[in-house]
Amino acid sequence: MIKLSEKNRKILRTVYKGLGVTAVSLVFGACPFYEEPGSGWAAYGMPPDYVREELCIRGLVRTKDDARKPIRGIAVVIDGVNNNYPYITNDFGDFYIWMPKQESYKVIFTDIDGDKNGGRFKQYEITFTAEEIIALDNEPILIDLEKIPEPEIEPEPEE
Repeated sequence: MIKLSEKNRKILRTVYKGLGVTAVSLVFGACPFYEEPGSGWAAYGMPPDYVREELCIRGLVRTKDDARKPIRGIAVVIDGVNNNYPYITNDFGDFYIWMPKQESYKVIFTDIDGDKNGGRFKQYEITFTAEEIIALDNEPILIDLEKIPEPEIEPEPEE
């Protein structure tokens, strides 16, 4: 093992301190702590680009029956905005979508996981104007999806 002189040790300590301070500052800058507007949930990572993305559609997807249970695993697509990457509702049926401001938004709700979320649900489409979304003032849009009835299986005739 090579013995370092006192001068070399001081230089190495200074370099390591500088690298440590730089690493800590980069970690805190890369993962800012912010709260999703109106959600009460804290989030980590890059916040939305507020220069480009101006509106947020917030909603809750539920069953259309009397129970009104939240549905997870529903794909939410805004036609012309996020066609390649649908947003998926969480375990509470919630979704939050930031998007660029435009005249109107056609929102499509599709059940993509079949029976995993309690049944198969019909696809639903709704169109909003930017003024309607602004008027909601970050209140969730309530979307009730209707179940697709299970086909009745007829018993096979006995011979």
